[in-house]
This record gives sequence, structure tokens and C-alpha cells, in this order.
Amino acid sequence: MFEFLSVYGLLALTHLFNQINFSHREYLNSFKEKLDFPVFPSVAIIIPSYNEGIEDLENCVRAAASQDYPNEIKVIVVDDGSKAKSAFNNLRDIFKGNDRVVLKEFKENRGKRHAQKLGFDYVDENFEIIVTIDSDTVLEKDSVYHLVSKFSDPKIGAVTGNVRAFKTTFLTKLIDARYWTAFHQERAAQSLFGTVLCCSGPLAAYRSSIIKKVKEKYISQMFLGGKCTYGDDRHLTNLVLEQGYAVRFERKAKALTYVPEKLRPWLRQQTRWNRSFYRELLWTVKRVITKRTYQSIYMVYDLAMQTILPFLLLMSLVLVFIMSFKEGPSHLFGYITVLVGIAIIRGTYAFIRTHDKVFFLFPFYAFCHIFLLIPVRMYALCTLKTTKWGTR
Repeated sequence: MFEFLSVYGLLALTHLFNQINFSHREYLNSFKEKLDFPVFPSVAIIIPSYNEGIEDLENCVRAAASQDYPNEIKVIVVDDGSKAKSAFNNLRDIFKGNDRVVLKEFKENRGKRHAQKLGFDYVDENFEIIVTIDSDTVLEKDSVYHLVSKFSDPKIGAVTGNVRAFKTTFLTKLIDARYWTAFHQERAAQSLFGTVLCCSGPLAAYRSSIIKKVKEKYISQMFLGGKCTYGDDRHLTNLVLEQGYAVRFERKAKALTYVPEKLRPWLRQQTRWNRSFYRELLWTVKRVITKRTYQSIYMVYDLAMQTILPFLLLMSLVLVFIMSFKEGPSHLFGYITVLVGIAIIRGTYAFIRTHDKVFFLFPFYAFCHIFLLIPVRMYALCTLKTTKWGTR
């Protein structure tokens, strides 16, 4: 057992230190980047909406329409057959006569991808960059400017922004801290190699020319005979990578989004995200093997670790409980000490960067990961065929 736990510990620590190392190099590189845009491209912001609250949708669209940007911006809001139209009708009144805002709608609910595609079709080739955001996202004034600045490099096909959570409860504060590490450690490390694997739904940007090529594939994705209804952000990112473009993270493009305030909705969200992770993992592995596309060594390594480590964690936890039952609790205490130590290392780097003491709560998040998120991941793996959104 000691040998197995040693292997798991070595793999987990090595992966963590590699992430921190590469993400910090990306962070330092961001200070050296020079803007090289003679003329900023035109931008379309597409916002799919379904049963959104009146105030949340208004704040989202208002922030998108008031972006400080040196060229044309068009905001296309697509109502995806909402049962209550009050939020959408409110937009008609508020933005009547505003040339920046276009309102479209489906009579019946068709799904987020189809709502986005209606926006893609409307934009066509009239706009060079397409920004996608969720209907509960609020952009900072210069978010689009910083997001689009990355496209001065013609090799870049998509960019994901820096998303944080509105903090209203203890859980949302914890989720917000986790978002920081997801973007500033995980995606930043991937960005160094041009292979960010998920342009986050709350804030991402794509070249319109690429969207035109892949949008039919995007809305027609199937898995085990059923149409995919979520995992849209991961799949669209994979389609961009498949075209041979780099995908990067821009920390200066900031947005706030609402996250679940209670445990059950959060776990349902995590279940959906884990299903999409495994679906896209199978899709990615197939293309890496058969088409030999976007094969960054770090991308392959990172995917392998993300896949293997949760299973090794589960196996090690089972072994520790068995040994603790047979020989005493010292094995369990030692194991917990190691896990808390890893969480402290991750949180310490975040604290050094942000000076936010919330990251010292990461040991608590480590227990949530072990006792809540690992079971959720196993459940998601056993229910991959499910197409229900889970939070609607």
C-alpha cells in the first residue's frame, strides 16, 4: 500500500508543481506582450437566454452593450423559448432604438447551441470576432478590448476570459476561489502551450471565420446515439483546436457570473460538467490518436493527469480506510495531512498572487473534493448518456 500511495502522491504533487510553474510563466509573459493591432476588428457578442431573471438579464446586456471598444460592437440576445417572456420584453423596452442591441427569439426551447447558432448565422461574415457570454454574466467595461487584443496573433483561434463568481454565501466564496485556480493555474498553464481545453461559457471569443466552418458540427454533436445538450463550451473549443489554431487565456478580460448558492444545485452543476468532461475526453483522445491534431505534450500530459488522478485518489482513500480499520487511525491521519498539505500549496500560490485570505480555505475545499466531488465524478461517468441539463 505504501508504494501505491507514494506513486499517487508523486503524480499529484508533480502535476500541481507543473501547473503552478507553467501558469506563472504565462503570467510573467503577459507583461511582455505588445498590442499589434493597426485596426481593431468588429465584434459581435452573442447572449443565449432561457428563463433568466429580469434584473440579471438586463445587467448582462447593459454591460455588454456599454463596452469601451474602439470599433463596432453588436450585441445579439437570443431568447431560447423561455416560458416567461418578462425579462426579454423588458429588454425590448430598455434598448429600443439602441443600434448596438439586436433581439432574436425561438418560439420553443431548442437548446443553448441552437440559440448560439441563430446568433452565428445572423453575424455571418459581417463581424470578424464573435464573443459568447452567458445571460447571467456581467462584463467589465474593457473586457472585450482585452479579449480581442489576443487575436493580433493570427495563430490564435479562440480566447477565454477571466471569470469570477458573485460572492453572496460561504459556498459562492469557495467556488469563486476555485474559479481563480481553474483559470489562473489550470487554464493559464494550458495557455502557455496554446491548448486551453475549455473556453468558458461565461466569457469566450472566437474568430468568425472558424465559427463558420464548425458551427454545423457544433450543433449536431452526438454521443451514444443522443444529441449533446451541454458541454457546449468544451466542444466548441475542441473544434477550434481541431482546425489547427491555438487557444489562449487572457487574465485582463474580466467578468462576473452567478454560481449556485446552495449545495444541491452546485452538485447538479458539477455532475453536468463532469459528464461533458468525459465526453470531450473521449472525443479528444480519438482525434489525437487518429488525426494527430493539436498534440501539445503538455496537453496530453494534463489530460492524462486529470483523468487518472481522481481514480487514484479514490483507490488510495479506500486503501487508507482499510488499513486504518485493520491497524489503527494513524494511516488516515497521515493521509489527511498530505491532502491538506497539497491544498495549502495550491492556496498559498493563489494568496501570493492575490493577497486574498480566502485561499486559506482550500483545505476545506479539499474535503469537499474528496467526499462530494469524487463521488459526483464517478456518478457522472456512469450516467454519460444522460442529456438532461440538471439545473433547469
